Amino acid sequence: MSERTETDFDHHSAEYAADPWAANIAMNTHAPVSYSRQHGGFWLISGFEQVSQVAHQPELFSSAHEIPNVPGRPQGTVVPASSFRGLPLEIDPPEYTEWRKALNTFFSPPAARRLRPRIQQYATWCVDKFIESGEIDLVLDLSNPVPALVTLELVGLPMDDWRVYADVLHALVYTHPGTPEFDRVEADFARLIETVRSLVPQRRAHPRDDFISFLTQVEIGGAKLSDEDVVGVCNAVIPGGVDTTTALLASTLDYLDRHRDARKLLIDSPERIPEVCDEFLRYFTPVMGAGRTAMADTAVDGCPMRKGDRVLLSWAAANLDAKVFPHPEVVDLDRDAGRQAAFGIGIHRCIGRHIARMDFEVVIGEVLARLPDYRIVEGEAEKYPTVGQIHGYLRMPVRFTPGERIGSESARNPLPAALSE
Repeated sequence: MSERTETDFDHHSAEYAADPWAANIAMNTHAPVSYSRQHGGFWLISGFEQVSQVAHQPELFSSAHEIPNVPGRPQGTVVPASSFRGLPLEIDPPEYTEWRKALNTFFSPPAARRLRPRIQQYATWCVDKFIESGEIDLVLDLSNPVPALVTLELVGLPMDDWRVYADVLHALVYTHPGTPEFDRVEADFARLIETVRSLVPQRRAHPRDDFISFLTQVEIGGAKLSDEDVVGVCNAVIPGGVDTTTALLASTLDYLDRHRDARKLLIDSPERIPEVCDEFLRYFTPVMGAGRTAMADTAVDGCPMRKGDRVLLSWAAANLDAKVFPHPEVVDLDRDAGRQAAFGIGIHRCIGRHIARMDFEVVIGEVLARLPDYRIVEGEAEKYPTVGQIHGYLRMPVRFTPGERIGSESARNPLPAALSE
């Protein structure tokens, strides 16, 4: 057994947010397994091989979440533990397998392709609102609204309040846990979830073509889901479908602002936009990591762990492991980054990844086609103060040559009434 390497690493700290790439490369190079006393104590796994080892042993490293949070018992996939439970993300096999099979109906590659016209419609609508002015905030006016609108409509939430929902989901991931501001944001998110809870009995009685209705009718283990389980699934799907994609889009657009050669490459060859998604996911990993709970005494890379220990798998650090991705500090658009861990590794890999990729393809394509000369206003782009959950931007104001509206409303495919102008 190796001696445990201790660190004061805090994924929610301002120091980590300042340069997570340097910190992640240093960790996976010198201490791929280490122990931090922050947030009640947890093991940090940062090497690609070690992350993969843990992620592929769900029977030993549990994703389950038993509420209320109790030390020594499974506390889910967030470190420190959330007060909400997300399903099926925070369930272990064998139950998880049946859940995943049932939910794949809504999140398969064909389902994502069917969503493309709607994603395009929302992207066009967002750009149309600002294109005549020559100014837009690529985060607040585009890369946050598009996935928010797609997700909220998919789930079946009232679209009248989409802006409120989008703002709450945006703030939830960058506000530091343990602060009064985080308590307020979490309370706002709780009100959103209460809206979901109030809709469940209505959808049971009168199903619609939305995700909440689907959840009220589907059977898992020979029985329909309880109201609380329906809420639990939405608790994972709603935030998972919004700000993770927002972060990837914003980071990519920032990179393309600073690297005009890459921007020109994608403008001239838009068919390459889907191809380069993996490399941007690798370098700008939106979801920085995921928690697990050790279910027995064990060891990883020779480091002894005890039953009940909390473990944080750093997808971001694994994506910067030079043994898997040579010269990880460089964005290489010709790199084969198919092994990237941004969507997770193992059976709990992100269920919404196909929709996220479609959002990326459509929104990046819309910006490069309609705002090809955009420039971020100097000094105005603002990153999240904490990247412990999501690595993204608060805002990103840009200027560009004004253009013409092209319209997104049609009789055949109308926008929700709340968005129609």
